[in-house]
Amino acid sequence: MKIIIVPVDFSTTSANAAEFAGNLAAFYGASIWLYHAYEIPIALSEFAYPVVDIAEMQKAAEHELELVKQNTIGKLERPITINTKAEMNVFQLGLNNFCDLMKPDIVVMGLSGKKNLARLIVGSNTIKTVYSLVYPLLIVPPEAEFIPVRKIGFACDYRQVGKSTPVAFLKRIVNDFHAELHVLNVDHNNKNPDPVDIPEGYLIHDLLRDAKAEFHSIEAGEITEGINWFIDRSKLDWLVIIPKKHKLLEKIFKRSHTMKLVFHTHIPLLCIHE
Repeated sequence: MKIIIVPVDFSTTSANAAEFAGNLAAFYGASIWLYHAYEIPIALSEFAYPVVDIAEMQKAAEHELELVKQNTIGKLERPITINTKAEMNVFQLGLNNFCDLMKPDIVVMGLSGKKNLARLIVGSNTIKTVYSLVYPLLIVPPEAEFIPVRKIGFACDYRQVGKSTPVAFLKRIVNDFHAELHVLNVDHNNKNPDPVDIPEGYLIHDLLRDAKAEFHSIEAGEITEGINWFIDRSKLDWLVIIPKKHKLLEKIFKRSHTMKLVFHTHIPLLCIHE
């Protein structure tokens, strides 16, 4: 892992994500880029016109990014290279283009929103990024701290595992941290058979054999209920999910479950596309 990109909106959560990414970069000997996209406010009138000077906006954004950079450096125990990039652009478009240019190994992002609002909804920028970004995305909950990763959970539904499971990247993360890999399948409302009794179950066992993965079948009324229970019981450090595969993330990020999964457990979610 050589390059990590951190989207920054100057909120407390993005500052925490930057510190988290800094420690992750120190672990890998990588560098990070702090990225910020801004749009020019438009006055509401018969003839739309910018209410601020673009050059001033750029200068202000660069100044704020420099403050985040220095604050992050001051909190790290090991020195790393931190670069900054500010530009006028729509956030999603700008981030996707910047990632295509830099080819990051991973993007680390905090949860948008402030104070009580963040506890009611997951920031729209974060959710949009989960679905639009093709690069691995690590979502860092508020106040989460980087610690040695010892247990990684992988939520899997045993459907089309050969086509959709990002085996290489998953193994890489497990091997880099010398972590345990726990593959969990939630049998909600007794709809799924035991994974060892179906071909896809055998396949995922074979694909992750050299990772020495442990497999768990969990009975629960809802998928998120089972995942939360297993996270607490097994003391997982990270949870890996595949966002576009069967839209598992839509079930996880319902407002009623966000408190349990993100704010209660405080573990990062690693989103890897199939």
